[in-house]
Amino acid sequence: MIEDIYDPLNEYISTFKDKFKKVADETFNALADEAQVDVEANRETCRQIYTGEKQLTDVSGRITMWTILCVILWIVVVAGGAVVYVKWNEFPMEHLLMIGGGAVLLLVFLLLKVHPKLKSLRTQHNELDNKVKTLKEQAWNQMAALNRLYDWDVFTRMMSKTVPRLEFDPYFTTQRLADLRKTYGWNDSFNAERSVLYSHSGLINGNPFVICRTRKMEMGEKTYHGQKTIFWTTTETGPDGKPRTVSHSETLHASVTAPYPNYFERTRLIYGNAAAPDLTFYRKPSGLAGKEGSLRYKWDRFMLRRKARNLESGDFAMLTNEEFEVAFNTSNRNNNQQYALLFTPLAQQSMMALLMDEKEGYGDDFDFDKHYMINTIMPEHLQVLDLDMNPAQYRSFDFEKAKKDFYEINERYFRAIYFSFAPLLCVPMYQQIRPQKDIYGHDMEQKSSFWEHEALANFWGQENFQHPDCVTPCIMKTSSAAQGDGSTLINVTAYGFRSERRMSYISKYGGDGSWHDVPVEWYEFLPVEGNGRIMMQEDETQNDTDMSQKQRMSHISDVLQKSHLDVYRRHIASKI
Repeated sequence: MIEDIYDPLNEYISTFKDKFKKVADETFNALADEAQVDVEANRETCRQIYTGEKQLTDVSGRITMWTILCVILWIVVVAGGAVVYVKWNEFPMEHLLMIGGGAVLLLVFLLLKVHPKLKSLRTQHNELDNKVKTLKEQAWNQMAALNRLYDWDVFTRMMSKTVPRLEFDPYFTTQRLADLRKTYGWNDSFNAERSVLYSHSGLINGNPFVICRTRKMEMGEKTYHGQKTIFWTTTETGPDGKPRTVSHSETLHASVTAPYPNYFERTRLIYGNAAAPDLTFYRKPSGLAGKEGSLRYKWDRFMLRRKARNLESGDFAMLTNEEFEVAFNTSNRNNNQQYALLFTPLAQQSMMALLMDEKEGYGDDFDFDKHYMINTIMPEHLQVLDLDMNPAQYRSFDFEKAKKDFYEINERYFRAIYFSFAPLLCVPMYQQIRPQKDIYGHDMEQKSSFWEHEALANFWGQENFQHPDCVTPCIMKTSSAAQGDGSTLINVTAYGFRSERRMSYISKYGGDGSWHDVPVEWYEFLPVEGNGRIMMQEDETQNDTDMSQKQRMSHISDVLQKSHLDVYRRHIASKI
């Protein structure tokens, strides 16, 4: 029986960290065995590549030095010849002979030594460059079989194997989205102004989650600046009592503030759970865990105590663990009774350990928003990671580098995702309450949701859909229509802006006593729409976890061939 995780930090240190390394090593070794890579031959090829690249760097440096010397000597030769030609009747003959003779000697040195040396070095550089290119092509061929075996699900399979309570969907299905809506009260208004860049859905302890990155446009403002320099003269009386004309200048500055589209991308973990169904709260990182002696901690504690004594503050009462109350600070909660049931002493202890640890985890770096049965975690550490899981990132011509990168990339993903779930795992009730259909099992409909369609459009790239005049990122929205052959036609609309150059003249008062029009160049952003289509088909085949990677890749090839589509991404074949 798989045990629940009530202390996620300790479980990561004692179990999951080493377990994931073992799983990652086993996965890579299995892929390498299937690919039958000649490791020793690849090591020798890569050794020659790196030796050749080092020699190339050395030769490039020598070419630079000899080129500089060549330029300097030619300047001296030309200057010497010019002096002899121009000053032949002004300088003594012996000086002219010395200058002319030196120029001739340098010219001979250039022609007999410097130029041949540069030619030899450039020839050597070209030969080395061609040799390295040939060796890299050979190394890529040696690794081709392994590079073909990486797929979009390799990481999620490893994570589920490491943390069995965590299950990933092949793609975000309409059933999963309907479950979030009907069972947990998810509101699609979240998506109205956002475009999904990628999403990963699934179950943890039987409850649904979505890890997603979205792009949103908010119209802000940008200030443009311009200037104009004015000149004028005045007549003044000088020290000698006579009038004199004095010139003046002044630079006048002006600005224009105009609407400007700003784009924001954020990654979130959205989690549905029926525990404490009437509770809402929102907290931001405080950085006060373990800082009981700080002035800010004492001030926040004072403010919380005062709010708890205020009868007008509603249903807010501080827990006996004031350190937790100050560090986690959810004084905006609406139901103190349900909050206390959720954050038991065990949950408080686990959460405090999580907030204070920055060695294994990320410390207090997350927002936590509970809106009835929808929980949203937004960690800072997720914002810098691309979790699209594109297998191209694993490909390399060097076996040893590929092995090292495979572990480091996936270990970074595992740590980041695990500690995004960690605040939820700290709460025992979230693991104890599971939907009835999870207990008894159910069949999931395997049709992809519009989240997946938007992610697919963003994967293909806005350049395939945007308006020709668009100069900004696009918010991609989709609609779908089922086709008779089982495929789906996705209509993509890319919302962006074109820019129009404008010139405004702002009156400014100058030191000459007159008003002047200062030109300010600015840009007006006008909305535009682009359109395009994607033909796609879901692969509803449930892959056997015991099948070999070659069998998986053969299956993918069959799907693409039968569907006449171009790309297979996360169990969806598509083309534009």
